[in-house]
Amino acid sequence: MNKKLIKLRIDRGLNQKEAAKKIGISQSMLSSLEQGIRSGSDATKIKIANFYGTSVEYIFFANTIAYRDNR
Repeated sequence: MNKKLIKLRIDRGLNQKEAAKKIGISQSMLSSLEQGIRSGSDATKIKIANFYGTSVEYIFFANTIAYRDNR
């Protein structure tokens, strides 16, 4: 689950459908990204970061260490 992505959307007072439309992606894609089911293309991540006025790293990569990297 991508809690940062969810929080950014909620802080703007948007539901998934509204946010997805403003970003220019489908609601199902946004839902999948928020739930961690899909990772999305680089272009999609950039659209989202630009919309929220933050970096791709902050939303999608900050504090994410894979188990294999933590050994």
